Amino acid sequence: MPVKQSASKEEFLVAIGLNQQDPEDRKKFCAMWAEVTTYWVSHFETSSRSILKTEYASVLGVQRPYKWAHLNPTAINSAIAEIWRQGQPWPRRFYDLGRSEDPKVYNWVLKWLLWHVCRYRDWRNRKGRTSSSNGSYGRAGAGSLQSSDPTALPPHDYWSTVMN
Repeated sequence: MPVKQSASKEEFLVAIGLNQQDPEDRKKFCAMWAEVTTYWVSHFETSSRSILKTEYASVLGVQRPYKWAHLNPTAINSAIAEIWRQGQPWPRRFYDLGRSEDPKVYNWVLKWLLWHVCRYRDWRNRKGRTSSSNGSYGRAGAGSLQSSDPTALPPHDYWSTVMN
């Protein structure tokens, strides 16, 4: 049964028939997450501004990491199709559950995964992060990202639902 892209990980897993408590199911989810993350890093984090919606493509203030709302739906659907084509055979079984005739959704399983990868790549969505004097980042109660450059983000310092 399809879930909204903003659905929790638990809701998503139930919808695709996986149990978060089962170690084998967790491995399957982690493998799907890894496939989508690999695609995201190689295409969306390095792509030209052509992946942005027309109204954002010329706005210089819109910088990487791009927010989901900035991405062109055509680029998202192309990513979904490419991930499905490049996917390993067994995750494709789960990806096939998400096929839809609705052009706004295209594939809800891959769209959910892409949305969540994007969400956790966008440092602006992380609350309570601080930078220590040595440049390492950690959790803080009510703090915010602090650095000499307010947009600075250490390379590949990402929080992921897979780890939780």
